[in-house]
Amino acid sequence: MMEPPLRVVPPSYAQLAAGEDALHVAWFREEPAELARLAAAVGLDATMTQDGSRVAGSWRELDLLARTLASEVHPAARRLRRYLDPVAGWRLRTRTLPLDHPIVMGIVNLTTDSFSGDGVGVSPEGAAARAEELRSAGAAIIDVGAESARADRPVMDEGEEAELVSGCAAELAAAGHVVSVDTYKPGVAAAALERGAELVNDISGLTQGTGAAEAALHAGAGYVLNYSYSVPKRRPDAPPQYSDVVQDTISWMFERVDVLRGLGFDDDRVAIDPGIAFGKSHDEDLQVLRRIGELRTPGLPVLLAHSRKNFIGSVSGMEPAARDLETHVVTTLAYAQGIRIFRVHDAAGAARAAEMAAAVVDRDAGAFAPDGESWPWRAGADGGHMMVADPDKDAPPGQRW
Repeated sequence: MMEPPLRVVPPSYAQLAAGEDALHVAWFREEPAELARLAAAVGLDATMTQDGSRVAGSWRELDLLARTLASEVHPAARRLRRYLDPVAGWRLRTRTLPLDHPIVMGIVNLTTDSFSGDGVGVSPEGAAARAEELRSAGAAIIDVGAESARADRPVMDEGEEAELVSGCAAELAAAGHVVSVDTYKPGVAAAALERGAELVNDISGLTQGTGAAEAALHAGAGYVLNYSYSVPKRRPDAPPQYSDVVQDTISWMFERVDVLRGLGFDDDRVAIDPGIAFGKSHDEDLQVLRRIGELRTPGLPVLLAHSRKNFIGSVSGMEPAARDLETHVVTTLAYAQGIRIFRVHDAAGAARAAEMAAAVVDRDAGAFAPDGESWPWRAGADGGHMMVADPDKDAPPGQRW
């Protein structure tokens, strides 16, 4: 197991709603004895473990610890600070997307071999129509790709792919769409960015070098770092082995994010994707989803690309095109753990599910309360009245009493 330098289990939304003193549980690997000493100095108990030290505290208590660590130049200081003050907006090429509400990324596959059967082929008209449908349904980003990620499908010629994707990106950007290019190839990324794409969604996880990431960097664009156990379109000969798939994924993310920082990326340009269906069994995909809140430890935006994937089939037995309901269930559960960006096929359903999740998770008490004019709508009503009489006033807009 790769123990990450920092791993935090955040409190649930229910715990946070009940009070600001909800506990964040943090494990520190680096200089654990010194960490324990500094934690004690600010009134926190640190439990020594086999691989480091464990500290539980409220946000305010961990904030004080982070300040103390910084004053003592402890290596955990920067990581803890980034967790406590996460990126608030994902910065793309020409705009920043605030992360205080759900962001739906809709999928446009310029293919005929998409695993879920929703490819539009190479038709520009088909891509434009699909993108408009997604935007009208609530998608804030349109993710355009021309090569299937399936290992059993051929690799597309880079020049051919660049021409197809960049042409589509240009047309969609001209129509006002926020365009993401789904590629791991530097030439495709550069061509699409030059013609209006805002970000690169790179499934390679830097396993084929940093070319696609550097194309995003040079264009001042956003970038998605996707967990990948192996190079794109190549399944490992033997099943990957994890002793704790979540901890291994967090460690992997810290290592790759440091590479991106070394290239010159600012944190607010990078979103991380746990790579559902990339180098994990379906059971391990479910483990990651169960604990996806821990992926917030690096303090970066988290993008979840879970739509219609095969772990759902292992649970429900449904074919890919019939998996939207289960996709939306996962969306709401992930939203409750702090995830805000969702790459989906069914944008309308995802937007509705995420909006409902946001109402439960994020809204303050009173956000949906009746006002002086709307309560009670039908005072004194009884069963007979409800069945035969008209109401004495219209229902409040969007409310039912």
